[in-house]
Amino acid sequence: MSTLLSSATLATGRTLLVLRVVLAAFFVFLAVKNLAGDQRMAEDFRRWGYGDGFRIAVAVAQLAGAVALFVPPLTFVGALGLAVVLAGALVTHLRHDPPASALPALVCLLLLLPVLWAARPPLLR
Repeated sequence: MSTLLSSATLATGRTLLVLRVVLAAFFVFLAVKNLAGDQRMAEDFRRWGYGDGFRIAVAVAQLAGAVALFVPPLTFVGALGLAVVLAGALVTHLRHDPPASALPALVCLLLLLPVLWAARPPLLR
């Protein structure tokens, strides 16, 4: 029985690691595009009514969250911050774009939930 339990724990740990790597790569990619002043991203932020300062703040939050996913004491806070960014993206896309454009943010949020749950502090267990 303990072998089965340790195999399940190992598989869960691997799954969470894959989720963290995929999510971090996605957020770093988006942050770099925003920080580099990608024309399309900048135009979208302006079209949504957000200025360049907000675009840069989102990019910094994305980078900080991506890094925090790999720092155990900060994983929960980083995942929570990324969840807030994704919630904002969902609302923005649903208000200003066709509903299907909110799908990537929704998928990322759903992928982030197990990471958030696994990293929750003892007080929330």
